[in-house]
Amino acid sequence: MHSLPLFLRCAGRPVILLGEGEAADAKRRLLLRAGALVTADEDAPAALAIVALAGAPAEAAAARLRARGILVNVVDRPDLCDV
Repeated sequence: MHSLPLFLRCAGRPVILLGEGEAADAKRRLLLRAGALVTADEDAPAALAIVALAGAPAEAAAARLRARGILVNVVDRPDLCDV
């Protein structure tokens, strides 16, 4: 088994969301419904980040966030995801 199925309580917790467009908007709606405090500030304290960027910028952002100990989800790039 290469992953562990789990749920993350986001209510009242900061989550970084990077990107614009339809994918980012869909993730923002989900996070807000879960009660997350969504921020686009990559330097903000957070336990989770969602990256809705394409190509090399997504890879670079994921690496920077992961280096800070933040769990990262990159939209449509499972090879870059922690969750």
